Amino acid sequence: MGYNYKNKFVKVLLFSLMLIYWSGCDGKAELLSSGTYLGDPTTSDGGIRTDGSTQGQIYTVTKVVEATNEISEWTTADLPFTGPRRSLGTVAVDSQWPFKYLFTYPPNNYSIGQAHLLLATSRDSSDTEGIFVDGVFTGRPPAGHPSPTSPNILYRNYSCSGCTGGAVPTGTANTYYMDFSLTHYKIGSTVINTFDLDLSTLLLYTPLTIDGILKDGLLRVVTGDDAVIQTDTATATRPLLIMEGFTISKTPLVCTQSPVYKLINTYIHNDGNSISSPAFSGTVLTPSVSWTTAYTTPRSVEFFYDPKLPKLTSYINLNITMSRLSMQVKRTIANPVAIVINGIGIDQDGFDRTTATAAVETWSSDAAARTYWNNFVTSIPANNTSNLVSLDLLSLLGATKIKELLLQGKLNVAVSGPLANIYGQAATSSRTYGVPVNGPELILQGNYSAEVCEVPDNPTSPLNGGVMGPVNCTTDLSAPIISSIQVTSITSTSAKVQWLTNEASSSQIGYGVVAPSTLSTINATPVSFHSVDITGLQPYKYYQYNVRSTDSCSNQQISATKSFRTLR
Repeated sequence: MGYNYKNKFVKVLLFSLMLIYWSGCDGKAELLSSGTYLGDPTTSDGGIRTDGSTQGQIYTVTKVVEATNEISEWTTADLPFTGPRRSLGTVAVDSQWPFKYLFTYPPNNYSIGQAHLLLATSRDSSDTEGIFVDGVFTGRPPAGHPSPTSPNILYRNYSCSGCTGGAVPTGTANTYYMDFSLTHYKIGSTVINTFDLDLSTLLLYTPLTIDGILKDGLLRVVTGDDAVIQTDTATATRPLLIMEGFTISKTPLVCTQSPVYKLINTYIHNDGNSISSPAFSGTVLTPSVSWTTAYTTPRSVEFFYDPKLPKLTSYINLNITMSRLSMQVKRTIANPVAIVINGIGIDQDGFDRTTATAAVETWSSDAAARTYWNNFVTSIPANNTSNLVSLDLLSLLGATKIKELLLQGKLNVAVSGPLANIYGQAATSSRTYGVPVNGPELILQGNYSAEVCEVPDNPTSPLNGGVMGPVNCTTDLSAPIISSIQVTSITSTSAKVQWLTNEASSSQIGYGVVAPSTLSTINATPVSFHSVDITGLQPYKYYQYNVRSTDSCSNQQISATKSFRTLR
C-alpha cells in the first residue's frame, strides 16, 4: 500500500483554507496568531513534499512486532526476579512473566525516532512492580524479597525498600514503570490497561539508547511482582514493540496494514485542568474537594485525563468504541447545567453563558448532543443525594470528535451549575506510593491498526550522510534547495522538524507563536538530512516556523513559513 498523496494534498488544502478563513474573520486572526485558544487539532503542517525529486522524500516508518510467549533459552537463575516464571496471560502474584521480541532491524537508510512497549497488564496497589528490559532493571521490587541476582542485569536502577541479600541497586532509581501506572490507570486484579511505555524512558540513567538495544533484532522483557501481562488472541491484547523511525526514498514506499489490536483502559483523573485557565468564572473546585463545600452559589468543578494512546504517527484506523465518564454526583436544584470538554461547551436551555471564559472556544448547537446532555442531567434527582452515573461521551459528542479530542493529548472536563458536585466511586487508585485517588474515571475502549512500510535498501541515502561531491565556491552561487519539510514527534512542549537539502548545509529553525522570531541553536555540521528538536514550547498553541540551511559557501536558504500546533 503506497502513500496516499491525494488525501495528504486535500488535508493541506483544507488546512490552508482554514488559515485564510480565520485570518479574515473578526476575532479569529488574533486567536490564531497568539495561539491562546484553538479549535480542531492539526498535529502536523502536512507540508507539500517533492516525491521523485533529486533529494527524495522523508517518510515516517512504523514497525509493529508481536512478542513470543517465553524466553526459553534462559534458566530460572537467568531471570531477573525471584518469583516463579509464568506464561503470558497467567494470573498470579509474586511472579515473573518473561517474553521477547524477534525482528529484523532495518540495516540502512533508517533512523529510529521512538520506540514503545504496548503491554496489556493488570496490577495491584502494592506499589512494588518492576520491569526488566534488555539488561536494565527498573521499578521497585517487593519489600522483604531477595534482591535480584541474575547475571543478565547490567544496570540496577530500581528502588529497593527492604530487599534482602544479593546484589543491590546502583545509580539513580528509575520508577517510571510503576509511577506511570499509578498516575494514569485504575488499579485492580481484574482491571486491564494497555500501557504505552516509552522505551527511552525505561533506559534513563543508563548509557543505553533505543537504537543500541534494538539493532541486534532481539529485545528481552520481564515483568515482576503482580503485573501479569495479558495475551488474548481473540481480543488482540498482545504485547507489542512499536518502533517509529524515518527513511528517505525517491519513490513511494511499499506498505501494508498491520493486524488490528485492542485498546482498553480505565484512566484516573487529575485535579484541575491542563491549560491553566478555568472554563468558568467564579469558584472553581476539584473532585477531591467538591463535596466538602456545599453548593450555594454558581461554581464549577474541573478535572482532566492524560489518555496514553498508542504512539502511532501512521494510523490507518483508530476506532473508539467506548468512552465514558464514571462518577458520583449530587444535583442540588433543578437549575441549568453546562459541561465543557476541551473547549467545547454543551449546556441546557437557560444556562448563563456569560459565566464562561475564553477557554470555552465554542458552544455546541448540535441538537442530538444537547438533547442527550439535557436527558442526562434531568435523570439525576435534584435532592442533593449521591448518584453513580455514567456519561457516554460518544453519545454526547460522537466518535469522530472524541477521537479528535483524545489525540490532543489531554481531556479537560469542566462542569458548571448545581451538578458541580463530582466525586469518585471509591479509591480508584493509589498515586505515588499509597496516596489514594478518588474521582471520576474515564473508561476507554477501542482498536487500532497502523500502516507498516518497508525501508528501501539504499546505503548512499542522505539519511546516512549521502554522497556529496567537492565544493567550489567560485561557481557555487546557489543556496541549498529545501524540500520535504515535516514536523513529527509533537508533544505539548516540544516538536521535531525535519527536511532535506540538495547539498550539505547547516541546520536551524526559526519559530514562535506570533512569528518565527526565535532561532534554535545552529548546527553547523553540513548534512543533507536535517533533524532539529525544539523544546520549551507552550501547550496547545499554534507555532509559526521556518527552516534555514546555509552551505559551505555561505549561500543561505530560508523556507516559507509554516504552522504546527502543540498538544494540550
